Amino acid sequence: MQRILAVETATKVCSVAVIDEKEVLGEISLFVPQVHAERLMVMIDNLLDNLRLPYRDLCAVAVSIGPGSFTGLRIGLSVAKGIAFGQNKKLIAVPTLEAIAHSILIYSDNETMIVPILHARANEFYYSSFKLENSELKIMADYKVGGADDIAAEFSPESIFVGEGVVEFSGYESVKRKFAVTSMRNIPVSAKGVAMIGVEKFKRGEFADLKTSVPMYIKDFIAVRGKTFPAEFHSGKKLLEKI
Repeated sequence: MQRILAVETATKVCSVAVIDEKEVLGEISLFVPQVHAERLMVMIDNLLDNLRLPYRDLCAVAVSIGPGSFTGLRIGLSVAKGIAFGQNKKLIAVPTLEAIAHSILIYSDNETMIVPILHARANEFYYSSFKLENSELKIMADYKVGGADDIAAEFSPESIFVGEGVVEFSGYESVKRKFAVTSMRNIPVSAKGVAMIGVEKFKRGEFADLKTSVPMYIKDFIAVRGKTFPAEFHSGKKLLEKI
């Protein structure tokens, strides 16, 4: 059986899930910002303990690769790499925006443009676009960052925007004039979406390289004075002690 552990830390939500083929066996999500570093491994341990599933029975680790919070992405990827390396499992990189788009498939048809969106900084948003084709999610535009006015001009009024970013995005006048309130779906990304895409990537043999994989930042990192990042999360060091 293809049991895959999924990790999502790209946003304020810290989420983990385990999927067996297409059935999600369990999921834990924590909607508290800035606790990913201290809670992620505890959540994974608790989930696997509750499922009575040892690490050795996993076949792969799927991780949300970005764009999103720079610190969150590094934490998630480092933990995923540590588990995959320590247990000799495959690593699967899942674009965060694709995982968000996946969450709204049941509300979509082949004509609907799905636009996953996350707030980047100030007037900027991470976004992309997808369509449903033959029951599969197909990317229509690359992952990028842009201003609210430019994004609003790029898509038709029939498009559906989904993700945490709609909270800020829907407040702009250019967006209010063009899109109905029902076009905005504030559905947070979760490890379940990462897991579902991870299964399909596993079947296709689309695995990430443990040594060279890095987060999909999209835009340049800006350091925040006074904030430090635990050294072990840069390399996965010490994570193996918990596995």
